[in-house]
Amino acid sequence: MNFIKTGYFKDIFSQAGLVMVAQLIPLIFSPLLTRIYDQYAMAEITGLMSISGILLVFSTFKLENAIVTEKEDDRGKQIMVLAFIIAILFSIVTVVISIVFKDRIADSFKIHNSVTFIPFYVLVLSFLNLVNFWFVRIKKFNLKAYSKIIENVSYVLFACLLFMLKGQNEIGLALSKFLGISIAFALLLVFSKLKFKIRTWEYYKKLLSDYREFPIHYMPSSFVNVMSLQMLVLFIGFYFSKEQFGYFGLANMVVLLPISFITQSVGAIFFQKTSEHINNGNGHLAKKTFSQTIVLLTVIGVPAFLVLYLGSKQLFPILFGASWAMTGEIAKLLSLVFLLQLIVGPISIVLISLKKLKLNAIWQYGRFIIMLVYMLCLVYFFKLDFLTFIEWYAYGAALMYMLYLLLIINEIRFLKNEN
Repeated sequence: MNFIKTGYFKDIFSQAGLVMVAQLIPLIFSPLLTRIYDQYAMAEITGLMSISGILLVFSTFKLENAIVTEKEDDRGKQIMVLAFIIAILFSIVTVVISIVFKDRIADSFKIHNSVTFIPFYVLVLSFLNLVNFWFVRIKKFNLKAYSKIIENVSYVLFACLLFMLKGQNEIGLALSKFLGISIAFALLLVFSKLKFKIRTWEYYKKLLSDYREFPIHYMPSSFVNVMSLQMLVLFIGFYFSKEQFGYFGLANMVVLLPISFITQSVGAIFFQKTSEHINNGNGHLAKKTFSQTIVLLTVIGVPAFLVLYLGSKQLFPILFGASWAMTGEIAKLLSLVFLLQLIVGPISIVLISLKKLKLNAIWQYGRFIIMLVYMLCLVYFFKLDFLTFIEWYAYGAALMYMLYLLLIINEIRFLKNEN
């Protein structure tokens, strides 16, 4: 495996090392947090992050990806400015939505105490996301991981502080998460030293027109993709208790979210490298990078999968307390999904590098409809209990990931050199 010595994989390992540090911070302190906060507090932060992740799709019209694909640096910066403006306008709309539909949102996502955070959480998360994509463009990948370290350190510190001030409460984890991303964005923006030159409204109107495929095709398909990824969260929130939602929330936080961040970090480097190869007409190098990345992710993912599958039922009660035993069972049931998400997630963005936005949209819509019908059947026709429902969800999700991988492989095999 000499390919791991290349600059591309050095970037991945450097990023992966920092990501591991970032994700170890809340993981190390989770045994403390699960003893001072209960399942209801965990449900609040899980619900807040879930609905914010869904709204994040719309907050910038997915123009953050255009920051990376744009060839000129100046236009890349102006895309950032346009996306900042859209995010601010979207946050105003979100304020209205969260007021009008407050009770319905709170009941569905189990965020009765933190529903008012939604517009502000989404706005700051959008800003942080845009700055991170700029750093991907200029190949300063480590800064994204640094921002996650700052976010997680702040999250843990604020969670402990709020417990000392208020005792056990349901809002502490959610509020700490919001404060954490706010501090991460503020510091990252200061360190970035970014300077923007504001252009005319006509300029931004033309810029949006030039990249209209992102809001027209990529944004809806990304929404469907996020809804597919969040579907388990949504169904548990709708059809099961807040306590069960909290049990799932811990598994989501200590396993699924770290994997998601690793997926995003590796995917960002992979996206930049494959886009560079494809823009330069080096189809062979793009395919080589693709296959080597799959091998690397598999080597990393399989041991983690085995630990989860074989040991989570024993480890979770020891690490997080006897009251969280059910979370260990959930982690075992979802272990195969975690593995496939780790492998398929980062390389799936190659369809964007290939400009296959419509194909990607068709797949996302199809997967969403199939999984929605499948899960409705599990709830209404088979009336499964909580753990059995998660088990059968895992079977369906794993199959969808494997089909997605086959689709991606089929598309990239047609790449050729253009030089």
